[in-house]
Amino acid sequence: MAYEHQSASADGRFELQVEPWEARNSHWVYTPQLRHTASGRVLFQPFASSWSVDGSTWTGSEVRMFLRKYPGDQPRPGLAARVDCEREVAWVEGSRDAAPLALGQLEAALERRLLEGGPDR
Repeated sequence: MAYEHQSASADGRFELQVEPWEARNSHWVYTPQLRHTASGRVLFQPFASSWSVDGSTWTGSEVRMFLRKYPGDQPRPGLAARVDCEREVAWVEGSRDAAPLALGQLEAALERRLLEGGPDR
């Protein structure tokens, strides 16, 4: 499968793409990939293709993504993460650690938050 455009920053410098795949009959997963549009450089792409992005909103070079992990029997239904594409840092909303993460640490932080349970703050 190939990645498809889902959304982009207002200035077009950064793009969120998804790779859709059918996990079960009529159950689609949209694996995300954030990239710098001009260079094509991938800023973030989870190693596990089971991460799915269900929505995104952009503010400048920052994107807020709502993510869930397939299968749907996780301790929490979904998570929100913010990525500052310009600075190449991220935050998992509701996480106890308020410090920005390097993008290479985002997937592990998502996994930890997924297992914490309880409502997002």
